[in-house]
Amino acid sequence: MSQSERGAFTATMDLPIEVPFGHPTGGRSEFIFVRHGRTEGNVRRILVGRTDIPLDELGYQQAASVAAHVGTLARPDVVVASPLLRARETAQAIADVLDLPVEIDPDIAELDFGTYEGWSFEDIRSHQPDFAARFADKDFDVHWPGGERLSEFHMRVRDALTGLATRYASHTAVVVSHGGVLGSLAAQLIGTPPNDWSRYQIQNCSVTHLEITTDGSIFHRFNDCAHLNALDAAPVR
Repeated sequence: MSQSERGAFTATMDLPIEVPFGHPTGGRSEFIFVRHGRTEGNVRRILVGRTDIPLDELGYQQAASVAAHVGTLARPDVVVASPLLRARETAQAIADVLDLPVEIDPDIAELDFGTYEGWSFEDIRSHQPDFAARFADKDFDVHWPGGERLSEFHMRVRDALTGLATRYASHTAVVVSHGGVLGSLAAQLIGTPPNDWSRYQIQNCSVTHLEITTDGSIFHRFNDCAHLNALDAAPVR
């Protein structure tokens, strides 16, 4: 999902945020969620849900920066990644710093846009205005032709979080996924409409820290990009 399609729900919001999602096993887990680094698809603002493309040059630099940053946090026990290349490359940079293997979880892959993979939202508005109008309706359960239905995607994301918390109870895990997945996850936990894509602006290689306990969950950090500030000022080589 192109980050340009999202709004301003960023690290500037008041933290911590407590949400009523209790640990499924009655234990405690901590997750460091990271969106993958930048790709050519992000630059071109096209839908690359299941299109398997690598990081671009800046994306590799972002991955190195977030890897160094995560290495300064509380010692994680595991690194988990979406099976898509851009997530695996970002996760590998982190795993190399932590000296951990990368575990793959297919349930945290990006939304499948089906036949619209490779299209921009401008393309859809120009060539399929009726479909674009329905997609803009936050209450409409869009089924991307040849891809996923939004309600099924959101359920997959919710189930993925439950599965991660169950598998990694009493552990800290770095989870490298995608803008759509992390936006859906945040919306569902915080209680905003998950189809409201404009509400979130999950940045490439941002860090979101979620603690899950028996009594509920806490966002300690959300979409934090401070570790990337030096890259913003430096030329891309």
